[in-house]
This record gives sequence, C-alpha cells and structure tokens, in this order.
Amino acid sequence: MKRLILAIAQGIAALVLTIGAFTFFKACDGMDGKYMACHWAQNAVVLIGTVLTVLALARIVIPDDKIKTGLSIGIFALSVSVIFIPETAISLCMMKDMACHSTFKPAVIVVSAVLALIALIDVIAGFVGKKKAK
Repeated sequence: MKRLILAIAQGIAALVLTIGAFTFFKACDGMDGKYMACHWAQNAVVLIGTVLTVLALARIVIPDDKIKTGLSIGIFALSVSVIFIPETAISLCMMKDMACHSTFKPAVIVVSAVLALIALIDVIAGFVGKKKAK
C-alpha cells in the first residue's frame, strides 16, 4: 500500500512537471515566430516530463516489485537530469527578470527535486521490502 501511494505521488509530480512546463510556469513566449533559447529548454522539460509520466504510470500498473523498483530508479535518474536542463544544459534568456529565470527555472528545479526524492524513497522501500521478504 505504501509503495502504491509513492507511485501515485510520482505520477502526480511527473504530470505537474509536464503540464506546468507549458502552462502555469512556462518559459518566455516567442516573438514574431522567433523563439529564445529558454523555449527549447521548456520543450526539453516537457519531453522528459512526458517520459517520466509514462514511467510513473507503468510503475502503477506493472505488478512485479523488481520492475517497479527498476522503474523508480529510472524515474530518479531522469528527474535529477531535468534539474540541470534550465541554464546548465540549455541556456535561458540573458535578462534575469524574465519568466524563464523567475518562474520556469525555480519551478522545474523544485518539482524535479520532489519527484527525485519520492522516487528515491520508493527505491529504498523496494530494497527494504525485498530484504524483509527473505
């Protein structure tokens, strides 16, 4: 039951990351059909967020505990990598008061860190549960 709650929390956090990246904490809008670098950072976050959502949904549906732990390891690794997309992997706008710096970057870092923490707890719970079963 505890791992199911963690799986649902992973799914919710992945959905918040995916949907939020192009809605309520999106990066700067394009002007005249031209996009700044932060737009591509947003697209990368949405893409990886979609993969995280699919992994989290698979984590809920698949019954095998070993596969669930493996999926949580993948979710952990991907969510940690998303933390480094804005500004580190893909540059953001030069002006620090733009939406990509003030809203997008902090929100991506916080949501990704929360998702990584939930996945790490789930991985640990998977290994502890495996040891108790023996």
